[in-house]
Amino acid sequence: MTNDLTDGEWGDIKEFFQKYGRTMLYGALAAVLVIGGFFYYRHYRTQQKILAAALFEEVLNATSQMRYGLATAAGQRLERGFSETPYAGQGALVLARLDYQKNKLSAATANLEFAAHKATQWSVRTTARLRLGALLLAEGHPRQAWSYAHIAKPYGFAGMALGLQAEILAREGHKKQALAAFTKALKIAPKKSSLTSLWRRERAQLQAAS
Repeated sequence: MTNDLTDGEWGDIKEFFQKYGRTMLYGALAAVLVIGGFFYYRHYRTQQKILAAALFEEVLNATSQMRYGLATAAGQRLERGFSETPYAGQGALVLARLDYQKNKLSAATANLEFAAHKATQWSVRTTARLRLGALLLAEGHPRQAWSYAHIAKPYGFAGMALGLQAEILAREGHKKQALAAFTKALKIAPKKSSLTSLWRRERAQLQAAS
């Protein structure tokens, strides 16, 4: 056997590269760009998570030190620049609690809306939905609260969702439906908690008024 190529074979190779060489080159360049872009994006996402984690830690530290202005500034930076990270939604929940404690209800609502609609974690979105529903109900907006009280697959939040629905129904004057919802909620909610104690009192009041 020999490795020598005949003139005809060399001619075929030249013709092939003349015909497809540019396409092959562009394809190779495209592959390099795609691979490079993938690694750059992965590096970018990693850096974003690191920066977001640092900001979230700043939120927690500032909160524990009662430096609410610093906590708010860090939380807002999370929401604006790092919304695709899990820390943004968590930070929004912390800010909402701070705002509520300081009676800044519009700010608390805005932070809960951010967490309810944009948080990357299902548990954070669900927690925000239920807190937002409770806040809207407390502010006298039961119909707006109703949409947040209904969660397609509540899983471990089923008792909370049913309890909120019961409170809304009671506020709207639907006593029979409210009693049924309270009963369902109390069957699956934690037996010893301030919230379940409140639901028992509300159910007892409805029963007494029936």
